[in-house]
Amino acid sequence: MRQKRAIAYFAGISATLIVVATIILRVYFRTVEEHEAMLVSAGLAFAVQLGAFALLRPSRTTGEATGELFIRWGLGAGLRLVVLVLYAPVARIFNVSLEAALVSLVTFFFLTMMAEPLLLEYDR
Repeated sequence: MRQKRAIAYFAGISATLIVVATIILRVYFRTVEEHEAMLVSAGLAFAVQLGAFALLRPSRTTGEATGELFIRWGLGAGLRLVVLVLYAPVARIFNVSLEAALVSLVTFFFLTMMAEPLLLEYDR
C-alpha cells in the first residue's frame, strides 16, 4: 500500500512540475509545432520518470545490500540517458521540432529528478 501511495504522490508532483515547466517553456517555444513537441516530451518524461522512481524505491520484503540504492539510481539515470539519446533520431524522423523536444525533455527529467529524494523516504 505504501509503495503505491509513494508512486502516486510522485506522479502527482511530477505532473505538476511538468505542467509548470511547460507553461514556462511556452514563453520561449511559441509555434504550434514546438508546443506539440513539448507535449510529446512531457508524456515521455512522465512515463520514464514513473518507471525510474518505481525502480528506485526500496524493496520492503528483503533487506537492502550496501550500495543497492546507488545501483538502482544508476540504472534509472542510464534509462533516462538511453531514452534521451533514442528520442533525438525518432523526433527527427517524425519531423518534430527537435530543439523544443530535446530541451523540454531534459527540463522535465531534471525537475522531476529533483523531486525523487523528497519522496524516497517519506513513508519510513
